[in-house]
Amino acid sequence: MNPKTQPKVRPKRKFITITIPVNDFIKDEITSLAKITGEQPIIKKVFTDSTNRITDILIQLEGKDYALNDFLVSEKIHTEKNDSAIKEYRYSLTPDQDGKKQYFRFDFQPLKIPVHFPDAHINVNEHTYGKHHLVYPQDTSLDLHKLTMKKAVNVFCHYESTLVHPAINLGKTYISLVNEGENNETIY
Repeated sequence: MNPKTQPKVRPKRKFITITIPVNDFIKDEITSLAKITGEQPIIKKVFTDSTNRITDILIQLEGKDYALNDFLVSEKIHTEKNDSAIKEYRYSLTPDQDGKKQYFRFDFQPLKIPVHFPDAHINVNEHTYGKHHLVYPQDTSLDLHKLTMKKAVNVFCHYESTLVHPAINLGKTYISLVNEGENNETIY
């Protein structure tokens, strides 16, 4: 076969590994939502094999938080034997005041975003911040492959108390909330 006509081998994208038992992880994710709203998320379990085993869990909640800002959290968790991983996420906050300029959304979609684009990015207002998609490490210091719903809620709460947008100064204000380990975050 002519080497010019052979398809390129595409790198396999990885999910975000969950290092604690999945039940504990989901409990932490859902508990974090109580910090911004009294609503309970929708939890959908997907059974995809003949043994009726749960293979995907979807956690979603959309509404207004305690500061009357619009938020959306959506996280899909894949489970396989003893391993679990975040398969995709979307966490967004649209501030009640000046939402069109100050909104931000964290996206991780390795199976949906074309391979020639990064699988994770922060969506922001292009006119305000100069770009529509911010990627790690070029445009942001936030390692989006370490982000979880709990950490995103902490980012939302920190933003609401400081009004420092995650796009300002490469997001350095949020490094300790996003890039650090599993359990060292501060809940605001």
